[in-house]
Amino acid sequence: MRTQQLLILGGAVAGVLSLVAVVGAALGWWWLVVLAGMALLSAVLLVAVDADRRVRELRGFVKAQVAGIDTTGGRAAPAQEDVVGTVRALQAQYTGRLDRLQDTLEASLRRHDERG
Repeated sequence: MRTQQLLILGGAVAGVLSLVAVVGAALGWWWLVVLAGMALLSAVLLVAVDADRRVRELRGFVKAQVAGIDTTGGRAAPAQEDVVGTVRALQAQYTGRLDRLQDTLEASLRRHDERG
């Protein structure tokens, strides 16, 4: 809600300053045009500096939050035996699949020769 009110207030101030500049130009009061223009540009500069400051603070905050993330999920790192056991299990599965493939291929070739 506060951000929306700030946006409305900023738009109103910019509208008033623009109106003052147009009225000053219509009346030939160039000092008023320059004053309104400079006030508007100063407000834009302040908003840009504040946005830059907020972005810099956000970068540091995000880096700190990312650095504090526990990537292990609360688990300990696997031991050497766990890794070796997992690799051996994968090797056994792969070898079993290759053996089944070879048996299937040989059976298929035998059927092909019998029909032959």
